[in-house]
Amino acid sequence: MTLEARRNATTKKGPKPVPVLRATRIVATIGPRPDQQGYLEGLVRAGADLLRINGAHARRGEIASRIALIRKIETSAGKPIGVLLDLGGPKIRVGPLADGGETWKNEDRIEIVPGSGKGSGNRIFITYPALLSDVHPGAEIRIDDGKIRLLVEKRTPHSLIARVLTGGVVKTAKGVNFPGSALSAPALTAKDRLDLAEAIQAGVDFVGLSFVRSARQVEHLRGLIDLHPEPKRPWIVAKIERPEAVADLAAIAKASDALMVARGDLGVEVGLAAVPRLQRRILEAGRRYAVPVIVATQMLESMIENATPTRAEVSDVAGAVHDGADAVMLSGETAMGAYPEEAVRTMADIAITAELPDSSDAPPKPRIPPGDFSSIVADAAVRAAASAEAAAIVVYTESGRTARLVSKAHLSIPVFAITTSDHVRRRMTILRNVFSARIARALSVEEMIRAGDEVLATIVPLQGRTIVEVSGAAYAEGATNTVRLRVVGPRP
Repeated sequence: MTLEARRNATTKKGPKPVPVLRATRIVATIGPRPDQQGYLEGLVRAGADLLRINGAHARRGEIASRIALIRKIETSAGKPIGVLLDLGGPKIRVGPLADGGETWKNEDRIEIVPGSGKGSGNRIFITYPALLSDVHPGAEIRIDDGKIRLLVEKRTPHSLIARVLTGGVVKTAKGVNFPGSALSAPALTAKDRLDLAEAIQAGVDFVGLSFVRSARQVEHLRGLIDLHPEPKRPWIVAKIERPEAVADLAAIAKASDALMVARGDLGVEVGLAAVPRLQRRILEAGRRYAVPVIVATQMLESMIENATPTRAEVSDVAGAVHDGADAVMLSGETAMGAYPEEAVRTMADIAITAELPDSSDAPPKPRIPPGDFSSIVADAAVRAAASAEAAAIVVYTESGRTARLVSKAHLSIPVFAITTSDHVRRRMTILRNVFSARIARALSVEEMIRAGDEVLATIVPLQGRTIVEVSGAAYAEGATNTVRLRVVGPRP
């Protein structure tokens, strides 16, 4: 069933037809006042599939209260809403400045001291204890998303001396980047650990790991998450925003549950001109290793202040969708912008249009690890669906993994994932072209499929059409081994 057919499906009698099915997921960052009347409801109504909590700006107790608020909205919305906690990580900032800011000119000499003391004039503090051991003469320092550029000329026992390459106004608490320097800071701070524990206890679905430099850091976070019972374990979203992460991309993709193209810091670290190429490379890694990819940062930035986006922003979102992004993310547009609902609705409209099938596009082929039965079965299901011109692929899943594998084929037909768990449904809100339904826990595979048939009977465009079903011989996670083609209709 093509997107156009899904748009036009109507009926006068019988079950209610499904609405337009948007394949690409939308992540919306929530602001400092999520309890504002109608705010969260508006984001979800406009099309948000996941709501993001920025851990860098969350105080103790706020993460749990925001997740509880989202769960209430989920009940009234009647659909699963994923919750992503974006851990703040070791964000390095300019320390306090005497007048709140200083103006530097090109060729000025600046003294940079590690710590959080108060700076003034041409002497500043940077909140990174390992500054003197990690940053060497010849390295560049960038402040405020690269607006200010410094070149380190020498190191003294207590500070760095740098020359201003690009001047401007330096302000308190602005972010600092060290492109080309190998930093020793851990990916998780003490605050991150507290935020993680609070979020897992509250039922978070995804955890974003900031400033990832290696797969080992992802595995370390996995070890902390695995201390909790399986139903409470969130999926890990590795944020690619450092050159080291790009160098270790394959290993990070295999160690993670999802990737994020964090274009803000990535652009500062590698240069803006390199970001589009790296974005495509990260999307390709997502396809190859069957992990969803979120494209983030400044997608509709002008809508923070304006009710409509620029043409360049529309092209940016459409390009990410066309290149295979599983999700696109809004940050300031929904967290502090004047038009949060309009931003979500605009992104949804762009995505739907960009998803219209193009006959020149060949579905990318995910990598199939030898001996991975679930991957082999998912690949067989995708091939069968394409050959049979199936209306849908129906996946019965206990963990969401099989649905994830099938979704990476990026066919122009929907994937309906049927599960017994609300937790698994929330995980699948990040998967492109996957639409989920929950059934009661069954005692056998046959009973589960019968319950699934009741769900399929409510989807008008599937009636009388061929579908491909993916299930298991046993009613357990990891038991997927069966692909079947059939026509949807009353069972004998």
